[in-house]
Amino acid sequence: MLGVLAEAIEQHGMPEYIRSDNGPEFIARVIQRWLKENGIKTIYIEPGCPWQNGYAESFNGRFRRECLNRELIYTLSEGLVVFEDWRRYYNQERPHRSLGLQTPAQFAKNQREQGSGSSRATPAFHRNLEWQQNNKLKPPETVSSQVV
Repeated sequence: MLGVLAEAIEQHGMPEYIRSDNGPEFIARVIQRWLKENGIKTIYIEPGCPWQNGYAESFNGRFRRECLNRELIYTLSEGLVVFEDWRRYYNQERPHRSLGLQTPAQFAKNQREQGSGSSRATPAFHRNLEWQQNNKLKPPETVSSQVV
């Protein structure tokens, strides 16, 4: 889990916080300690309060309407193909109102060209690029893999 998290942060930048439900993957003391060591705050969604995570709930509803409700999936390999096709469409072809009718890929490219992530649709998600360039994450290998 920490390796995947570190890889996502290296690829997309350091978030100010990670919002999650109180599922077991974020209750683990090891993960909480690693987040704290790397200066990432945690914000928990109260049980029964999905509106506290509007971005994910919006995406989940869209994914259900645009993909899951339209497909019958019988095998894992079939699901992988269908989900990858939809992911590619969602990120590469489908314009998003919250991004000024750009696709996420176009928006990310424009942000890289401008050299700033500060005008992102969710500005609290990324710290400034200067911090990212000057600091590195503590590697997950330095943290015990034991989940307590």
